[in-house]
Amino acid sequence: MNTKSKQIIDAAHQLFIEKGFALTSIQDILDKAGVAKGTFYNYFDSKNECLRAILKYVTEEVDRKRREIAIGKEDDDEEVFIEQMAVRMNMNRQHHLLVMFETVSFSDDVELKSFMKEQHRAELQWITKRLGNLYPPKAKAYTLDHAVMLVGIVQHMMHVWRLGSQEEIATEKVIRYALTRVKSMINEQAENEEAFLPENWLTFTSDNSTADLKREVRNALEELLNKTEGKDSSKRQDYLKFLLSELQAEAPRTFLVESVLISLEHAFNQSEYEHEVQHIVKTAWRVI
Repeated sequence: MNTKSKQIIDAAHQLFIEKGFALTSIQDILDKAGVAKGTFYNYFDSKNECLRAILKYVTEEVDRKRREIAIGKEDDDEEVFIEQMAVRMNMNRQHHLLVMFETVSFSDDVELKSFMKEQHRAELQWITKRLGNLYPPKAKAYTLDHAVMLVGIVQHMMHVWRLGSQEEIATEKVIRYALTRVKSMINEQAENEEAFLPENWLTFTSDNSTADLKREVRNALEELLNKTEGKDSSKRQDYLKFLLSELQAEAPRTFLVESVLISLEHAFNQSEYEHEVQHIVKTAWRVI
């Protein structure tokens, strides 16, 4: 994201919080950002696109922080999951996203509503997958049900806490409490009940197999290597070559791949290939 587009996004973000999304006009954003109308339209088609850019930025930050938390840790470590889940909730609060979600819910913009819906769907999918890492195999059918319950318990507990106290409570503490309550249902449900929501209720059609994902990452790495050959720093090239070699192995060394993925993301930050690298990193994390 370049300086000018960030300037516009920051101005729009502040106005959406102060005035509400519906009451903020493009002229308001121009005045706040101190840019001309032509400059605005060089980067964005509408204020809706500004909002999508804000949400996309926050989602990318959440993904990055969650990946960093997971480095060197086991998938079934509950404290890792609690910390990762707290990242999203804390980022939402930090960026006042719930305020914007409320105002957008009254919008007639179908595309924007669809974008918000997919954001919610993706987060529930992530929680469902992570619960699957924590639960015994026999309880897999209940992970989506429990993901919905977990989010509901945490959100309402936080809301009621604020009704009765002005003191802040650690998000992790609330998540830990809710997770304990939800997990207590596993044995009873696994033996006596069917899940309310089928396992694949929120599954995207793009949910590729590991082999497909590996192939996608390798192709993307090869393409980027060809694009940057002779034009880029040797360090960036070394990262790309290492990842390509490691992901061609039958059993990639996860702890090394994790570390290099983070270094790769930092190395290409704010470069012309930043978005390509972000896609590679996200897909590679799904592989490992």
